[in-house]
Amino acid sequence: GINAEYMGSVHCVRPVGNYILMTQIPPLSAILKHSRPAFRHTLRPVIPTFQSSLDNGFKVASQAAPGNTCTLGVWIDAGSRLETEANNGVAHYLEHMNFKGTNKRSRRDIEYGMEEMGAHLNAYTSREHTCYYVKCFKKDTAKAFDFLSDILLNSRRSEADVESERRTILEEKQDVEARIDEVMIDHLHTAAFETSGLGLPILGSEHNINTISKQMIDEFVAKHYTGPRMVMVGSGAVDHSELCDLAAKHFAGLAATPKEPLPFTRYIGSDKREVNEYLPCTHFAIAFQTPGHTHPDALKIRVLEQLLGSYTRDKSEAAYSCFTLSAVAHFYDPGYGNLAVPLDARANPIHSIRTFWTPYSDIGLFGFYVIADSGSTPYVQHIEDITAFAMRELVRITHAMSDEEFERAKNQLKVQTMVQIDGSTNIADDIGRQVLAYGERVPLDVLFQQIDNMTKEELIKCAHDYIYDKDPVQASIGNVGAVPEYEVLRRHTYFVRI
Repeated sequence: GINAEYMGSVHCVRPVGNYILMTQIPPLSAILKHSRPAFRHTLRPVIPTFQSSLDNGFKVASQAAPGNTCTLGVWIDAGSRLETEANNGVAHYLEHMNFKGTNKRSRRDIEYGMEEMGAHLNAYTSREHTCYYVKCFKKDTAKAFDFLSDILLNSRRSEADVESERRTILEEKQDVEARIDEVMIDHLHTAAFETSGLGLPILGSEHNINTISKQMIDEFVAKHYTGPRMVMVGSGAVDHSELCDLAAKHFAGLAATPKEPLPFTRYIGSDKREVNEYLPCTHFAIAFQTPGHTHPDALKIRVLEQLLGSYTRDKSEAAYSCFTLSAVAHFYDPGYGNLAVPLDARANPIHSIRTFWTPYSDIGLFGFYVIADSGSTPYVQHIEDITAFAMRELVRITHAMSDEEFERAKNQLKVQTMVQIDGSTNIADDIGRQVLAYGERVPLDVLFQQIDNMTKEELIKCAHDYIYDKDPVQASIGNVGAVPEYEVLRRHTYFVRI
């Protein structure tokens, strides 16, 4: 085999007769930089996002697009973060109750009304937000929004409905706990923010689900479902002036109570482990404290997320990411091409490794999540190797990174941003989240200009500020004895230089 070194420029290998000819092509960074001006120019004609407000602070934001369908929704700045241990789970319980019926529509009326329009009504609850949205035809905009506003403002929430919904939510909790990745994220948040609302699970404990009352739900609505905390969003075949009229008609009566300051969140660098010897794989995640999505460094952290990249064994994704070239390539024979042939039939224990950044208003978690084999003796030390190689890459980017990986990461962030706003529902979700976070939606050309203006030195400093010699948080499920102890992990957060 032939091994080409990728240092500044790339060597293109092609056969010529009985010989192999290697020709040099420009560095990837030069190719990527060359495409910037034209790419930015194509974003300028993108349809703008319009935004208005009612006197009570209720906001209306929309982005129109040609077609016959649209997504309408209401995004609310209230999630499980605003709960306490006593009422944990009430935000999610409320989401269920709002579909049980209103003062003028039964649950069956709501379901039949949606089917009659060919519409789709859905909702979700996260740690900071709650969202209710409907996908419908343009001609049914007013009717669909009447349904949406009715379940938000006139939900019946009877004692009988509260009792009947407990079993459904308990079954949902069982389904969620069967997904190891969901449990891992909850464990990581508990280990990082144990004493605050961010450390609580969204669905709440089984005890809380069995004890949440109608009074607790009503108190949560009265306190947090207010004008300044809500934004009505429309995307697709919508008219902004019509949405403003609908908002004024249905939501002008909401209380204008100002938002209270967020409860204090204390980061605790700790380690949470759940032994499960029946799992064929060990799941573990390591993260560091970062600022939230409103901080000036937020965009830099998003670029770092793309720079480190991800890997999935069955797809051989991201062959040029930091983690792939470090942790994954260790288990392959470099003499047979790019991640092509393992050292032996059982050599690669990594199923997947992905970088994540979970930002909130004032704090966030940046790190990586690994799924790896650990059931047999040879893999125990491999998990230690995976951790060591991954942490080495994290620490490396706090001091140095190549021009190629820097430019690649910025372009990957652009592509990822475009993919995430494909379709009216994704666009509506993007608008709702940004308006709640920043007070407005950042135009794509402005965002991409900010990415282009970022320098490699700024990105290295950002990584150093939040990773180098900082206390991590760790969570693991499975054969946790194979996962390095916290003290060992802490020593991996810095280099000792002489």
